[in-house]
Amino acid sequence: MKKDYSRRDFLKVTGAAALVAAAAGCGLATEPTSAFADASTDGTYTVTANVYVDKADTPIGKNAYVTNSGNPPRNKPTSPVYNNATLVIKDGKKLLTVPIVNDTFGILSIADTSTDGVVSVVGTTETAWKAPFPWTTPYANRIATITFDVTNFAAGTSVATFSPSKEFATFPLYRGDKAWNLHLVADLSAAQ
Repeated sequence: MKKDYSRRDFLKVTGAAALVAAAAGCGLATEPTSAFADASTDGTYTVTANVYVDKADTPIGKNAYVTNSGNPPRNKPTSPVYNNATLVIKDGKKLLTVPIVNDTFGILSIADTSTDGVVSVVGTTETAWKAPFPWTTPYANRIATITFDVTNFAAGTSVATFSPSKEFATFPLYRGDKAWNLHLVADLSAAQ
């Protein structure tokens, strides 16, 4: 079936094409689009999730993201990372596995359940821990991944707090065992 387009439709299409061509010609950076799925059906998805120590607890006065690999003093782990976690949905249950990559603030243990009881830790894995040169750690291993049951977690701007948790800071000015709360934020609405 042939569809007749109005002059207005024609102008919209050609105007959009001209805008894209102009942006490309000016050297403007454009992000590639990627397909996002509604993370509500059974499957495995890539999502954004971050675990951090709140700025009220850290001596640097900013959130310290243990999901960010930055190591002070040059690269501070003060910004979240994106598309780093795996969400598995099966039979209505949602399990979120978050990689913990920071070697300056090593997580040694995390509470089993968030303080509000909504999110639980269902498993962790460990990795051999070598602190950034020239610092050291008295611990041979640190947590490498945490798997959370987020079935009842609202996500988005919601924060799940885990207390008590135990970390070790290798950075010389703040070196030592810490009992800082850990916080989970996640965007589970748009998944890849």
